[in-house]
Amino acid sequence: MTAERSVLVALRACLWCLVFVAVEVGLYLSYRGHDARFHWSTHFLIGASTALVVMAIVAWRRKQPVPAPLLWLLATHLFAMFPDFVFTAGEVHRRWMDVFLGHVSTHFVPGRNWTWYAVFLVTLAAYLVTVDRVTRRHPA
Repeated sequence: MTAERSVLVALRACLWCLVFVAVEVGLYLSYRGHDARFHWSTHFLIGASTALVVMAIVAWRRKQPVPAPLLWLLATHLFAMFPDFVFTAGEVHRRWMDVFLGHVSTHFVPGRNWTWYAVFLVTLAAYLVTVDRVTRRHPA
């Protein structure tokens, strides 16, 4: 890979990161008045952990890392918080909303967000080990 191509790849990655952070800040701000730190964090950690597990499985099966991993994280975060969009429109939370990655029940686990943070760290480690093994065995 030429130096010029490496710079373009790095700039594209930085742009993806900036867009991802901007969207997540917007989602965090959407919870103002509703204990944003707790609610945003819960759904982000659940969504991200789910994405990391799925990405690890896909990477293992395809023998290469998944493209656009930040989109996977964002998509699963939006899926996990979907009932909150419905709540904003006037619908109260109900048990059936747990189909959205345990939207209601995830708030009641022992340890609350510390538990979900630990789960996130374990799934992140598993994903990184998977990508490392896949790229070592099948270099691009």
